[in-house]
Amino acid sequence: MSITRTLLIDADDTLWENNIYYERVIAEFVAALGQHGVPAHRAHETLWETEMRNVKITGYGSNAFCQSLHEVARELGVTDLELQISQWENFILHHPIELMTGVRETIPRLHACNRLILLSKGRDDEQLGKLRRSGLEPYFHVTEIVFDKTVATYQSLIANHRLTPSETWMIGNSPRSDINPAKAAGLGTVFIPYHTTWQHEVEEINADGGETLVLETFAQLADHFIKEIP
Repeated sequence: MSITRTLLIDADDTLWENNIYYERVIAEFVAALGQHGVPAHRAHETLWETEMRNVKITGYGSNAFCQSLHEVARELGVTDLELQISQWENFILHHPIELMTGVRETIPRLHACNRLILLSKGRDDEQLGKLRRSGLEPYFHVTEIVFDKTVATYQSLIANHRLTPSETWMIGNSPRSDINPAKAAGLGTVFIPYHTTWQHEVEEINADGGETLVLETFAQLADHFIKEIP
């Protein structure tokens, strides 16, 4: 039996931990600013505003994030964090990969009876580096690293890879990036909530389009997308 179904799978916080490392750096950054008299609420507010302004230009990933840290520190009059911010960037860029529960066991089984495409936002070198370190690279037929995930992004993928929308599913943890634009492009969607999703990615799931399958863990994908191929 030929493989006809395609699964687009998000990477960060779907396959492996990611946001927890940014949260750790933010906590240390805010604490460092606090030692210079900057109240925590002002540090958080300024960082959020800066990230939202910059992300449209710099995109996603450790370098873009740390550019915002540099900008916030300068704006708040703290000038001695340059080296520390570079060290934080190195930490985020090279941290060990911690796979989400059930991923290591489930991905090979999904690969056996589905076409798998990794779809991730960020810089090529950073995301591909994480994929290599994860040990999951052999299970993906295609890897797509994009600047952002919009309806146009999904429409382009459909065209470039000759996907059949009714046989294609997007799987991820972000309503804003993984679910709503994929639904708008006519794809099936699977939402696997993550306990600490970045505020920028939090959004209500659009009621329009097909129903979104909501699962608690990655391993539960086996109940819906795995079948033996004769």
